[in-house]
Amino acid sequence: MATLPQFKQRQIARRSTSDIDRLAKQYKANIDALTGQYQTAFTGYQAGVAEKMRPFEEQMATYKESLLPAYETQKAAYQKKLDEYTATLAELEKNPVIERTAKRQIPNPAYDPMGAPGPQFLEETYTEYIPRGIPKFTEKAPALPTAPVAPEVEKFDEGEFGTKRAAAESEFKREVGERKAARRGAVSRKITRPMLRGAE
Repeated sequence: MATLPQFKQRQIARRSTSDIDRLAKQYKANIDALTGQYQTAFTGYQAGVAEKMRPFEEQMATYKESLLPAYETQKAAYQKKLDEYTATLAELEKNPVIERTAKRQIPNPAYDPMGAPGPQFLEETYTEYIPRGIPKFTEKAPALPTAPVAPEVEKFDEGEFGTKRAAAESEFKREVGERKAARRGAVSRKITRPMLRGAE
């Protein structure tokens, strides 16, 4: 059977344990409330980011699905014409002139205006060389369309919630420490008093 001092010690221990349990429940409730606030704030932040990013995402979709394919088509057409022009220049380098047969009249050296009649001019066949003209390349390279730039999105500020969580945790540890210290002090006093009385 427990003596009176032992019974009181148990009562003190039970009260202290009950108090700590209450503090733990309160701490958990505070943390749950903070977590709910955090989730609400973060959901709002995500919605704001989505709204801010929507125009950029629409522009990027247009860029990828329309502007860029159109540019690639124009680029391929330009490259084809450039290749053809380059091939023409290479062919001109090999054959810079056109050769063709032509006829012309030249004075007849045997012609004697005072003598027997004869042709005054003779027809001569010769080869003429005509320089080939160098064509100009007038095509313009297509310009790469400017890609849309993503807007700057600020990071989610967790500072307020971190501060509140740390404060709640610090307060809980402090109060638990105070309860444990008070319990140890009370138990020590209950044990010491009977011993002092006995000494008297």
